[in-house]
Amino acid sequence: MSAAVGLAAVLTGGGIVASQTTGSPAPGDRSAPAANVASHTGPLTSKEAREASRIAVGAEDGQQGGKKDTQGKKNDGGEKNAAGGAGAEVLDTRRPPRAKSEAASAPDSEAEVQLYDYASDSLITRLVDLRSGKVVRSTRRQEVQPPPTLAEVRQAVKVILADRRLGDGMRASYRAETKKRLTSPSQLLVQGMSFLGSRAEGVKGAGQVSRCGAHRCVQLFVRIPGGKWIDTSRIVIDLSAGRTAVIGL
Repeated sequence: MSAAVGLAAVLTGGGIVASQTTGSPAPGDRSAPAANVASHTGPLTSKEAREASRIAVGAEDGQQGGKKDTQGKKNDGGEKNAAGGAGAEVLDTRRPPRAKSEAASAPDSEAEVQLYDYASDSLITRLVDLRSGKVVRSTRRQEVQPPPTLAEVRQAVKVILADRRLGDGMRASYRAETKKRLTSPSQLLVQGMSFLGSRAEGVKGAGQVSRCGAHRCVQLFVRIPGGKWIDTSRIVIDLSAGRTAVIGL
């Protein structure tokens, strides 16, 4: 069996196909759904960003002297990141926005950190004071889905690879193009976008992704370095549940 025929046989039922790239956008490329997206303004040094993230992740539910979260109930099981580890997933760090009238008087030691808690499916915003190492304010919101980070995108690839049907298809696509084994998401060029269940309205399989929005779900654009796109446009990865869905078939 030729490589092309074998690849087609593997991928037909799995929702993954490889397509030749010509420098055009990823297949299925479309504008991001309407969602609350974090604003990336205000410079923080890399050292400040790392320290702000450390304080925010460690200050679960307003510990370390900060105030308790003003919305949402405390999660007794602890906050979790995309991989299921302890501590919420850091999405963004920035200097907090200020009105012009406050610019001169506002403390320059403050940083705003956005995190996603997979244990409660909540977007957390924590204002931290870098000098004191404490959280000044913390709030939670649900059903708010900013764009995924690189760590979340790579976790989504891991979820696909763990799926017997889809994982075999992705590995076969990679082997057909490179003659090598795909063992890690870092071997791929991957971008992602958050996915809301409302986007699948009227599409076959919409029920499988109806919780996306309340859950953290993503779609991926995957390219083999120097080669082809792996078309994952029909695949939705529910990171909150750790499972995949193929829609529109």
